[in-house]
Amino acid sequence: MPKKLTDSKWFYVAVSLLLAFILWVYVGKEANPITTDKINDIPVEFSGLEKLEERGLMLSDGSEQSVSFFVRARRDVISNLLQGESSITVDVSNITEAGEYSLSVMGQKINFPRSVSSDSLELLYTTPERIEFTVSRWVQKEIEVQAEFTGSVVDGYQVGDFSLAPQTVTISGPEELVNQVDYARVTVSQTDLSETYSKDTPYTLVGFNGEVIAAEGIETDPETVLVTLPVVKLKEVPLTVELVPGGGVTDIDTQVDVTIEPETITVSGSEEDLEGLKEVKLGSIELYKIFGTDTFQKTIQLSPELTNVSGITEATVTVTIKDLAVRTLEVSDIDLINVPDGYTADTVTKTLSVQIRGTEEAVDSVIPSQLRIVADLSDVTMATGNQTVPVKVYLDGSSEVGVVGDYKIVVSISR
Repeated sequence: MPKKLTDSKWFYVAVSLLLAFILWVYVGKEANPITTDKINDIPVEFSGLEKLEERGLMLSDGSEQSVSFFVRARRDVISNLLQGESSITVDVSNITEAGEYSLSVMGQKINFPRSVSSDSLELLYTTPERIEFTVSRWVQKEIEVQAEFTGSVVDGYQVGDFSLAPQTVTISGPEELVNQVDYARVTVSQTDLSETYSKDTPYTLVGFNGEVIAAEGIETDPETVLVTLPVVKLKEVPLTVELVPGGGVTDIDTQVDVTIEPETITVSGSEEDLEGLKEVKLGSIELYKIFGTDTFQKTIQLSPELTNVSGITEATVTVTIKDLAVRTLEVSDIDLINVPDGYTADTVTKTLSVQIRGTEEAVDSVIPSQLRIVADLSDVTMATGNQTVPVKVYLDGSSEVGVVGDYKIVVSISR
């Protein structure tokens, strides 16, 4: 009589294996169920940036952003997603124009961790749903560097003019940002300066409206400027003029009055250069040329290492001769000397009125014969006919009286 199937031990082995498999499947599903979860901070990466650069374009906004995924998958897949590194790649190599772009996240390349297959999950939706970014034209331009001083100096000192190296800097970046920049500004704010300031200094970018522009997104070259601000000492210095005796003036202190307007100027320079500066000379004035009171305009000149802080370039000098008598004499003693070879010269002027000056007693004692007139023709251009030539008047026999003024006569020259 054949055995029943249930009497076979292999039957029970097969049943046991089947039950074990069913139990394994059941337990596996219960322990690793399908679930929905959110994966945060998935970074967005851009490829093809070198192509943008070749076209003079750049990614100016939106380069740093992230996306959150809402996925449906088994728990172990979710766990791998949370522990791994995912990313989104946006290819911008085909963009040829500047502008604002908005692309669907779902249409981009999504990179999951190696331990996760894209088939093992369902991507439900993302937040945000689109990736937005801006492509701008890349430009560069040179801008001027300007400097300002907001600090202070020690009493008796003054700042000079800024020296900047370089005087211009190059900025580059998105066209819409670069075009807002007017100039670069460096600021020196040190207080109580008593010596020249020199330092490599960063600068800020200033727009056409005068407001500071954030440098984020703009490249600068160089990043600092060598700023030199001279600090010099100030000194008030009197103006003087040299009076050359003559024309009967024998005692300048008592016989001459001099006024100079302004009396002083303020000069700046190094302490060493100012230490020996006692006065600023305006030149000389020959007293024999002055009749009573004369006024002169004198240029104020300084050595190159000094600066006229007052800004006054001319001084008015008034000279008055006082307490001296003036007398006019007719002089006929006229001599011509150094007549060139081959020429003859005769005086057309036979008598010349000459003024003399001195004390009243000394002037009254002079007689015309003490005066003689000499015309030196060595420097006269030889041309036939009458010419007016300068002469020198000599007064012999008196040291207290002098001739006043310049004189000329007419001579006739022939061959």
